[in-house]
Formats: sequence, structure tokens, C-alpha cells
Amino acid sequence: MTPVTFEGCFGWLHAPRDGSGSDVGVIICTGLIQDALLAYGSLRVLADDLATAGYATLRFDYPGTGDSTDDAAERDGHWTAWQRSIDDAANYLKLTTGAKRLVLVGLRLGTTLATLAAASREDVAGLLLFEPVLSGRNYVRQLYLEAEMLSGTRPTKGQDLYLREFRFAPATLDQISEVDLRKVALNPGTKVAIAAQSESKVVDDGAAAWRAAGAEVVNLRWSGLDPLVRHKVIDEDVLADFAVVLGWLRETVPAQSSATPITPNAAQLHPDGCVETPMQFGPDRRLFGMLCRPARGTAETVVLIGNAGHDPHYASARHAVTLARKLAARGVASLRLDYAGLGDSIGPPGKERMLSHVFAVDRSPDVGAAIDALHTMGYRRFGIEGLCSGAFHAFRTALAEPRINTVLVVNLPFFLLPAGSVLGYLEQKNRSPVEYIAKLFRPQTWSTLTRGKVDYSGILAGQLGRITAHAKARVQGLARSTGLLNEQSFAQQAMTALAKRGTTTLFVFSPGEEAEGAFALEFGPTGEGLAAFKGAEMQVIPGMDHHLTAATGRVAAEALMVDYFGRK
Repeated sequence: MTPVTFEGCFGWLHAPRDGSGSDVGVIICTGLIQDALLAYGSLRVLADDLATAGYATLRFDYPGTGDSTDDAAERDGHWTAWQRSIDDAANYLKLTTGAKRLVLVGLRLGTTLATLAAASREDVAGLLLFEPVLSGRNYVRQLYLEAEMLSGTRPTKGQDLYLREFRFAPATLDQISEVDLRKVALNPGTKVAIAAQSESKVVDDGAAAWRAAGAEVVNLRWSGLDPLVRHKVIDEDVLADFAVVLGWLRETVPAQSSATPITPNAAQLHPDGCVETPMQFGPDRRLFGMLCRPARGTAETVVLIGNAGHDPHYASARHAVTLARKLAARGVASLRLDYAGLGDSIGPPGKERMLSHVFAVDRSPDVGAAIDALHTMGYRRFGIEGLCSGAFHAFRTALAEPRINTVLVVNLPFFLLPAGSVLGYLEQKNRSPVEYIAKLFRPQTWSTLTRGKVDYSGILAGQLGRITAHAKARVQGLARSTGLLNEQSFAQQAMTALAKRGTTTLFVFSPGEEAEGAFALEFGPTGEGLAAFKGAEMQVIPGMDHHLTAATGRVAAEALMVDYFGRK
């Protein structure tokens, strides 16, 4: 796969292995927000599979999403910019690969965009729709509901809707609401396959309308859709298997090699005040990162921004992109990178089609490979930032990598992996046994218990992990204070080593998280124990939620991060 850019959009071109073009090109139109995050790895696998089958394939980020620039979305509004970007992608793919016919693949709102594009173009031979969204009005209702769930307050109709990385203008929401694909006439002969996990009258009515207009519509009997819409929160997980999908495509819209060679451009983006260049590095160039540097001058420091959870490198609420571009405005370069088995970085041999475990993989080789590549470009000062699981890896990698001199970790969950279920520990670490005992006296609790809706093993494992960790930390702390134990804990040894090396460390927490868990047990709920380590500090950001989804807390956190790295 080759990174490409066109009209301010970033994307990946997956070409047939022999480097030839193909008469049929495929464009993958992803979903938004969580839909895009959950499906990211599987859609990469789909693009690889399509290329192997002889279809030149392009997947890309819409304007104002992922790694793409914001200019078109800010100038024309999201919906207008997104619709135009499908045409831009189609024209780019045809020009680059020699394709004459197109197949558009969509996920969730991407199916809406793909179908509208297919109806307006004469070169679309097929549509492949995963969990299709036919009613724009229903989708906008879902956006309002999610915004209310995240903020706790009901958004006001007629005003801008703030949802994770987006600020949707009322005009944009009205444009989406007006879309009803049941009223869209596809060109006669268009091949359409629908894959959905549950039946929907709206989808059935849409399929019937398209058939009446002359399209050939089938419902795929495919049980492999699940990895596109959900995956395990922490554990290693399998990406989607597209054998059934490829079988349908080969039969209905077969591809033939084209004599036109693949000639992608040199990829580069120019957000305001920045230059962004994709990097492929490490063994066999299996690792990926997006280098963001100031448009003017030479940056002395580069900050590595790693994955949080299973999210790709641009991060939930697009935090990593926003942070990188704000750092560039301050004169600091950054590399938002995917660890092996996440995002656009390929897993180790034998695990190319897997999402890697969020915690139980050593990320220092990935970071070391990134620093090696950046070192050859002239960078000599390196910082690292991470959120949640990314904080865990940032802290441990900084300890193992002496070239890192600045560390910023956000909502660090623990210093050492807990025994047993990590997810159970994280879910239960702030819930005391007293809380569960109190619930036993509530009538609704017994109703839930009798219906079998309680994860007994998860609660038990989490509580045992919580109790064990707290007990061990308190016993060790008492032993040290009385002189019975001279050996430092792992966290204290790590801070001693970092301070001795001259590495500065900033712990950042959402309100309440600093007073619970591993950090408080090691250094106190206000971070007073950090005074023993030169260059170490802790701050709490009012209004910041754990995953930086709320705009106000995220903006404040990014301002602190930019100031921290900017003055180093």
C-alpha cells in the first residue's frame, strides 16, 4: 500500500501486486466517529484483499477527518465537502490507475455518500454497502443522542452540534437530514450488495426502489460483518474475513489488468502552518507514522504520539491530529504513529490480520524504529505523549529508550500490568466492594441477577485485582516508611532512572483519576511524592474526560501539552 494525497485528502492506494493498473477501481468510503475507528483495521485488510484480487483500491479520509486537512470542510461545510471528496477520489483513482469502471464500498454514513455518488456518475458499476444508512434524518437523531449521552445535556436544535471532533453547523445537519436513499435512482444495471446484521424496513424499501429502477440488488449472506462494527476493548482480536464479499465482487464486476502503470504522486499535506509527510519505516517498512512539522523554520524537537487503545494514529476525537498541528504552530514537530498491529502498521509475521493486544505488547521496538528513522532526518531531541494505554507504553518506552528526554502521560492506568483480566481490573478499579454490597439491597439488582445480565467473573477478577494491588502497595509503603523494606517499587525505580538521566515527566489526569489507582498509591493523590524526582510533576485538567472526547477539556489539555513540549 502506498500513501497518497489529493485535494487536501490523505489516503492509501492499494495496487495489484504486479504493479499494473486495473480496469475496475474500488473506492472505500468509511463511516464517521466510532464507526470509522472500529472498522479501520478491517477496511485496511479489505483494501489489501481487493488489490490481491486485481482491483486497484483507494481508501481515504474525508475533509476534516482523519489525517486530511480541514480547509474544504470549514469553507464549504462538511456534507458538501464530503460529497465532493468522493468525486475527487474517483477522478484521482482513475487517473492514477487507468480504471474505467468503479465500485464504491461504504460503511454506515459512507454508504450514504457512496450511493449518492453512484447515482450522479456514469462510471459506477457496483455498490457494496455495509450497515447502510438510508435515512439521513434517522442518522442525525443518532448524532444528537450520542452528543447528549457524552455531555449529559440535550443539544439545542438550530445551533451548532458539538460531538467529539466535530462541530456540525445547523445547515450541515439539515443537509444530511434531507437525504433519503429510497428516493435515489441508481443507474440501470448497477450491481448492489447489502450486508447488514439485522433486518430493516427502511433498507428493504430502498432495495425495492433500486430494483424498480433497474439495479441488481442482493442481500449478502455474510456472517463476518461483526469485526467492522465492534472489537475487543483490550485483547488481541481478529480482523474481518472478506472471502464472501470478494466472491460476490469477482462474479458481478470482474476486473482485468490494465496496461496503464500505477503512478501515485509523492504524498504531502499542507494544513495551515504545517507540512505533513507520511513515513513508512521499521522492518520491511511495516510501521507507519505521519510526520507533522512547522511550515517554516527547523524544529529541534519531535514528539512521538502513540495509539490509545485500538484506535488508529489520528486518535479518538482526532486528538492526535489537532495536537500535532498545534505543536507545529509552536515550532515543534511530531510523529503520530501506529504501533505494530494497529491502524496502518502491519502486525508481525503471522498476525497481519490481527489487532494486537492493547497493553501486553512491548512497544519500545516500534518507538526505537521511529526514532532511528527520525534521527536520519536530523532530529536529535525526542519527546513522547500517550493517553491511557498509550500513557502506559509511553512511560515504559521512555524508561527503555535513552534518547527520549521529555515524557507526558495522560490518565495513566497503572505502572505494571495487573494480574488476571486487565479489562476487569480497569472496569472495577474505582468500584469498592461496599458499592456492590449496597446494590444487593436494591430490588432492581435482583431482577438483573436473575436475568443473567451480570458478568460475575469480570466483577470478581476486577475486585480481586483491585484489592490485591491496593493491599500490596499499602504493605510495601508501610514497610518502606518503617525501614523494613529498602527496595523501591517499580514506579519509584523508574522515576529515579528518568530523573537521573535528565528526562522530564508530566502526569496529567482527569479530575478524580489522580486520586485513585496506581499513581495515588505510589506518589499520593496530589502528586506530593514526585517532589523527590527532579523534573517530575502532575497536573489535573478541569473538565477533561478520560478519553478526551469532550471539546472543552480536550482543548485545555492540548494547550497544556503544547506549552509543556514547547518550552523544553
